[in-house]
Amino acid sequence: MDQSLAAMRPRRSRCLGRQGRPRRVVASPARWAAALLIGGLWGVCLGADAAAGGAPARRWKDVTVSFSGERLGLLRPQEIDGKQCLVSDAIVAPVGWEQNHHRVTVDFTGGGSVEVSVAHSSGSDLGAVLKAGHLRPPFRAARSGRELLFSSPYKGESCAWVLLRASGDVSLQSVRYTAWRAKGTLYGHEARTFEFAGAKLPYRIMYPRNFDPQKSYPLVLSVSGSGGVGSDNAGSMEMVILARYLFTRYYFDDELACFSVVPQIPPAAAVPAPYFPRGTRGAPSEFHPDWPAVNAGGFYVEATGALLRELLADKSLRVDPRRVYYSGFSYGGKACWEFLKADPDLWAGAICGAGWPIGRAFSEPKGDVLARLKIEAQRYKHVPVRIYAGELDGMKLGSRAVDEVLRGLGGDSRYVEFPKTAHVQTAERIWGVRDNVAWLFRQKRAKAGGG
Repeated sequence: MDQSLAAMRPRRSRCLGRQGRPRRVVASPARWAAALLIGGLWGVCLGADAAAGGAPARRWKDVTVSFSGERLGLLRPQEIDGKQCLVSDAIVAPVGWEQNHHRVTVDFTGGGSVEVSVAHSSGSDLGAVLKAGHLRPPFRAARSGRELLFSSPYKGESCAWVLLRASGDVSLQSVRYTAWRAKGTLYGHEARTFEFAGAKLPYRIMYPRNFDPQKSYPLVLSVSGSGGVGSDNAGSMEMVILARYLFTRYYFDDELACFSVVPQIPPAAAVPAPYFPRGTRGAPSEFHPDWPAVNAGGFYVEATGALLRELLADKSLRVDPRRVYYSGFSYGGKACWEFLKADPDLWAGAICGAGWPIGRAFSEPKGDVLARLKIEAQRYKHVPVRIYAGELDGMKLGSRAVDEVLRGLGGDSRYVEFPKTAHVQTAERIWGVRDNVAWLFRQKRAKAGGG
């Protein structure tokens, strides 16, 4: 063990036993793991289980582990990246719980420095996690008593390890680890279903992190690409970029606090009559010939609209009716224009990524199709929109066209085309830039009511 690590390891402490006599406290790794499982060493801070007025329960918790005194001896030495480190045992969430947003606070003295990282995974093999690389963020310099946040971009993780390394003269006093946990979530979103027209619409919802029933919050609807179509209430979460990022990147950003809602586009077999394909409502038409599942008048758009109205009417949630936003990519980019067309007075703003407004997916609106687009755009020209596409993406033809039409009608529209960028790569360049998301959250409808 190098000298800096040896200095960081705590000296054996003593505590008082019976009759005030000092005795050593010994905690083996097995006893420590058992204590973690039964919660004996955990400090737990629950998220409010239910908001005033009967709001649905929020099943998240902040769970804390503290290493101090003798417990510091449970941090074992291990070489990582050619340097000696101290590593905690696996901090494991119960089966079916998601663990993320790892916060570490280190208290230390001396003239040296301490660096921190957190390895995280859905599996318990630390060796495999360290070898993978992407499951461990770079070490970051710690300041004594200051919390560091490490958020994972991945869903459903349940294991974490605190990693410390030091240089110079350091005396470690304590390490505090806190993680966000929730049962049954994916990217922080709870699974629910909404009944409409005799069928069920699976959807997921995430509350603002510090939900206060006395405050109002915006609501963001995110619609997935075609890869999210299904009935499992899971695949859609992999295909909605903003909803994921609202949890993995922006969860602690108070300016972006919101209700995030992700309804899953159903397969044709799950759509009830009178909706297409069991009926004519939402069926393909001359101007909307393909990908009909998100057509205005179809089951998905109407069921989602009814869901949003119900959430808006729930006084325990206090959704701000002047700040309802849309975000969609690819198939969800096509759906953008269908939702705006179906209920133009609901939306305060929208981001359309790599979608198309009319006609076939990779076609340029011309002639009668372009004329029809100008008629449809009259319905939603008042909604501020930001439209994005990649230079290498055929979807750009429709994106360019709707932007030109909206600006010609006096609308607040802006089209951004990313050079040398293909379809999928567009998503990160949109929602991975906070300023783009912040623009959406700044929009507010001039008149409340939404209907």
